[in-house]
Amino acid sequence: MEKGTEAKVADIRPTANPISEAIPTTQPKDKATTQPQTANAQAKPSKKIASIFTLPIDNARQVIKPISKGFFSFRGLRPQQLRRRLLALSFALMVFLPSLLGTAYFLVIASDRYSSTIGFSVRGMDGTSAGGDFLGALTGLASVGTTTTDSYILMSYLEGREVVERLSEDEGIRKHFSKDSIDFIYRLDPAAPIEDFVSYWGSLITTSFDNTSSIIEVEVQAFTPEMTERIASRVLSYSAGLVNSLSKDARKDAVKFAEEEVLRAELSLKMTRMRMKNFRNNESSIDPTRNAEVQIELIAGLEKKLLETRSRLATLIGTIDESSPTIRQLRKQEEVLATQIIGKRDEISGKAPALDTSPGISVNDRLSSLSSLLADYEELVLEQEFAQQAYTISLAGLERSRAEADRQQRYLAVFNPPSKPQQAIYPRRLINSLILFLGLVAVWALAIVMTYSIRDHLK
Repeated sequence: MEKGTEAKVADIRPTANPISEAIPTTQPKDKATTQPQTANAQAKPSKKIASIFTLPIDNARQVIKPISKGFFSFRGLRPQQLRRRLLALSFALMVFLPSLLGTAYFLVIASDRYSSTIGFSVRGMDGTSAGGDFLGALTGLASVGTTTTDSYILMSYLEGREVVERLSEDEGIRKHFSKDSIDFIYRLDPAAPIEDFVSYWGSLITTSFDNTSSIIEVEVQAFTPEMTERIASRVLSYSAGLVNSLSKDARKDAVKFAEEEVLRAELSLKMTRMRMKNFRNNESSIDPTRNAEVQIELIAGLEKKLLETRSRLATLIGTIDESSPTIRQLRKQEEVLATQIIGKRDEISGKAPALDTSPGISVNDRLSSLSSLLADYEELVLEQEFAQQAYTISLAGLERSRAEADRQQRYLAVFNPPSKPQQAIYPRRLINSLILFLGLVAVWALAIVMTYSIRDHLK
């Protein structure tokens, strides 16, 4: 076995001439063998004879080490070589392979998507649009009560659930987006819930609004030119309906308060007039003020005649007999005047006490109930005038509110109607492939930087 090992070592190290020359062999040689070698050496002094250096078995095991040359084998590699190989392997797994698969999808598998763009603007009856909102154009925020607010509401509405449900009912978009001819990534699950369907619809519609020009652009996508045009037409119809509804609601809200004020003022006026009617019926007088003036004049005249009669009667009592016809006539005249005064007072109030004909009672005291009646009447007149003025003002406010509501009415001004696409522009196969590759490279580079940073931090 030792001879075999020595022979193997000799075969492996045939070119170890420096070692053979530096260390001569110590094995004994026969004379017969030595003489020919000496003779050959003398004959050819310039030729060197190769010597074989025999190594021990243990040393041979240390020199001969099997080294694998495979790419995925990391045994026997220096640290720098190991890092390079790991970088190459990570690049292949994180960048090359995903990029290759993504490119294959975009170039071979991805279904064509057609798009149609519609453009319009929300405008008011006075000719202004959202662009008139200068503050909104500078800050990017919508001012309350402007067409900018309606524009943002419209964009949110087009991406919402109601539009998806209406399109499903009117155009059957769920069935269209669930066709087997569509690639597996963009194909919609026929049994998907409405929330997933709304998210899916959001990936196929794009809305944009320019505050400066007040233009809204809506791009819709589908998998056939005909369906794309039909969906775009429906979206435009839904948009016009929403704007009209918002305008109608805003007009209704603006006029509603004024109409309620008119109703309240009208009710107050009716109640005041009803109280005035009841008052006149109860008092049997159209205008108690005028009647009171006439009655006061009549009572004052009767009071004057009564005083004159009493004066004459007092004068004659001392000079003639009380049973004389003159005295009896004057007394009768006094009673008639007193009765007339009481009657007039009863006509005014109906509650006046019996007339005190004593000279110490004044006309104002006797007509105290008339003063109360006039006070009530004047209060009713004042309430009626106030109710009438409030009703007139509320009517004027209603007219102003209606005019303002008409000026705030909105409508949809369309400048780019739906059209039937002739060529599919989505997906952008080469651009998407390049974006995917650059994105994977960026992620891979970031991961490498973080790995080296963590390694340096741990050292």
